[in-house]
Amino acid sequence: EALDKPLADEEDGHTDTGEGQVTHGSFKRVHNVWTASAYQVLMMASWTCNIVLYGTVFDVGGPMMLIYSTIIVTCGQCLLMASLGECVRFGHTPGVSSTAYTKHLAPVYARCFLSYLIGWMVYLGEIAASAGCAMNSAQIITAVVQLHDPSYVPTRWHTWLIYGAILLASILFSFSRRHLLAVTVIGGMLTLGGGIAWAVTFLVLADKHDAAFLFHHLVNQSGYTSIGWVGLLSFYTPVYTLYGTDGILHITEEIRDPERNAPRAMVLSMGFSGITSLMGAVVLGFCAGDWQSYMQSDLPFIPWFVETLGSGTGAIVLAIVVLVFLNFLITVCINTAASRMAWSMAIDSALPYSEVFQRLSPTFDTPVNTILLTVAAEMVIGLVVFGSDYAFQAIVSLGGVAIQIEYLTPVLMLIIRGRSVLPGDRYFDLGRLGLVVNVASVCWSLLIIVILLYVLLLLLSMYFPSDGTETDGVDNMNWAGVMCGGLVIIVTVDWVLRGRFHYTVPAA
Repeated sequence: EALDKPLADEEDGHTDTGEGQVTHGSFKRVHNVWTASAYQVLMMASWTCNIVLYGTVFDVGGPMMLIYSTIIVTCGQCLLMASLGECVRFGHTPGVSSTAYTKHLAPVYARCFLSYLIGWMVYLGEIAASAGCAMNSAQIITAVVQLHDPSYVPTRWHTWLIYGAILLASILFSFSRRHLLAVTVIGGMLTLGGGIAWAVTFLVLADKHDAAFLFHHLVNQSGYTSIGWVGLLSFYTPVYTLYGTDGILHITEEIRDPERNAPRAMVLSMGFSGITSLMGAVVLGFCAGDWQSYMQSDLPFIPWFVETLGSGTGAIVLAIVVLVFLNFLITVCINTAASRMAWSMAIDSALPYSEVFQRLSPTFDTPVNTILLTVAAEMVIGLVVFGSDYAFQAIVSLGGVAIQIEYLTPVLMLIIRGRSVLPGDRYFDLGRLGLVVNVASVCWSLLIIVILLYVLLLLLSMYFPSDGTETDGVDNMNWAGVMCGGLVIIVTVDWVLRGRFHYTVPAA
């Protein structure tokens, strides 16, 4: 019924399609710098990622490397956010994201294709990231059910049903922007409050390791002997923790005074999340317990919770209330960002049936069609687990790489064309340090992309070991690189056959 009502909202720049939905306009601006920061802090939920990746931490470097790599990654990502913050001035038309920045910064001859390619990579990368988050929640739920009832044997079908239920529930929170604002504030508070509760509880109850274990003891189960290389591989956990920083880029049109508040929120949320991630790493290191025995479990943090709290019930409550609920809110936020990305692509006629997906619901003031499209795509991706967990993880691995490429491209284009292309009246200006920060950001992004591609191969081969069959060569491939390469080829073919005839790019 809501989609059948006409709407004319000139004040907000909306345009009535004549079919009951609004298109080619902008959202009402409901976020300030603090709610935008809370949105981003929730998306990263930094300390929870350290817990979920407990096994990875002790495979590659241990708490010592986690602490040092968190400091380095936080600094690198803050430089990257500062570089992107200068580009927010470009975001006054539908399509605010690194795609919009690429439209303005890329050379004229490459502008159309590059922005088209980056748009698709970002959108599919966010779908993959959300799918991974929802599947992680489903796996935690089946693990705690098994903890409560040891006779229960989880099946792929059970996991997929829980996964689907999480995604479908996220739709309810994504429809109304008023509810999204509440989710943002509550989620930000829960991220902070839950982190404090977890830290205090474990510092009080857990057996403590000494400072030497925390700051000087290298734990290395990766198979590599070079400490330097293991240190680089240890970047994976904090990068995974802090890579969701593109969320603000997709809601810039919903932020009041975006030129001023969006860059501040991007840098502030990154700095805050880096600090909480570092604090979480310190607590994890001191309270890690008998990590060698925990590593025998598929989800090592579950037995860690049980032994520390001295109660299976306590572990279940902490896992569900803190980790699963936070994961759910993160899924809502990622789907929000992805739906905005798809909406902006539809406005530029990048999607098939763009006239359908560019519409805004007059009742909810949200792109309902792109929300449904995003969740439907995630449901389909989840079906892959019926064939292979390895294949699902390979698809999900695309998310981190694609989003890091999103960060890299506009900054690289800015260096190539020169900083003179930036608007002279921008609020956020790096001044004389701009070029240095831009070059450092590009070098940092390239390093992280290489690390992500390599570490994903290492972790997949460790958690899905070969069985000595003739399929080992396929199982041990670096599927993240293959997925990115395949995506580029598919988008390029789509560009040649369809996209170049429909895609529109505003003048720089």
